[in-house]
Amino acid sequence: MAKRLPIFDNHIHLRPEFLGVEGAKLFEKAGGTALLLTHSPYEDIPINRGSDYDRAYRKTLAMADAIRAATHLQVFVALGPYPVECLHLKEVQGFEAAVGAMKQGLDLASRYVAQGKAVAIGEIGRPHFPVGPEIIAACNDVMEYAMQAAKRLGCAVVLHTEDPTPATYAELAAIATRAGLDRNRVVKHHSTPLTRVEDTQGLVPSILAKEELVTEALRGRPNFLLETDYIDDPRRPGAVLGPATVPKKTRAWIEKGILSEDQAWVIHKDTPERTYHIRLE
Repeated sequence: MAKRLPIFDNHIHLRPEFLGVEGAKLFEKAGGTALLLTHSPYEDIPINRGSDYDRAYRKTLAMADAIRAATHLQVFVALGPYPVECLHLKEVQGFEAAVGAMKQGLDLASRYVAQGKAVAIGEIGRPHFPVGPEIIAACNDVMEYAMQAAKRLGCAVVLHTEDPTPATYAELAAIATRAGLDRNRVVKHHSTPLTRVEDTQGLVPSILAKEELVTEALRGRPNFLLETDYIDDPRRPGAVLGPATVPKKTRAWIEKGILSEDQAWVIHKDTPERTYHIRLE
């Protein structure tokens, strides 16, 4: 009997006050087997200082435990200070203190990685919309600090930035090199469909599960991850993609001949296992 193809959503947010566990059940019912539950800000836990991150991380970890208790899914976790929070922290604390708070948030995330409760630091990086050079420089400093921690811990980092071009990838790769972090441990969440090594510099693209993006990505190599970036916000239903999208689309693409089974194995098993040092069943 052929082995079952794992189906991995590399980037999903689920919140206990909204769809939460039910979203994970939709993913599982559609054929999903594993997901990376990625930390994001919570309205009920404002981040006004670095120590506030611990309460927020514990909420994400509790969500992961609730999903494991209610499903048969493998649930992996990424924890880190969402980069846009630097703008609020700058207003609350001032510029230097804001950078310090973000780094404290990274230290707290690192502790959970060391304890085996998270497999990656993320999503971290810089705002996806235009900001001033002072903010970019500070965020790059925090990003390098995170990559240095990932190097020590032997874990991956998940990056949130502007939509990347080859020049963006080159810049991010240079930061990873300075930090001593292997480029294949750096995941560019919400990537454009760049998959050639000369474009990504060896970083790992994570691409939204949209047919036009995947078709373009497969013109290079299947060395990418698939994600929904579902944000679990009832004010934005389905944003970015619904929780069942990755398994449904993967099956449809195989049936239509857009994606071969060998390519699907690389995307859903080989690449996530190599990137996060996990074992998918």
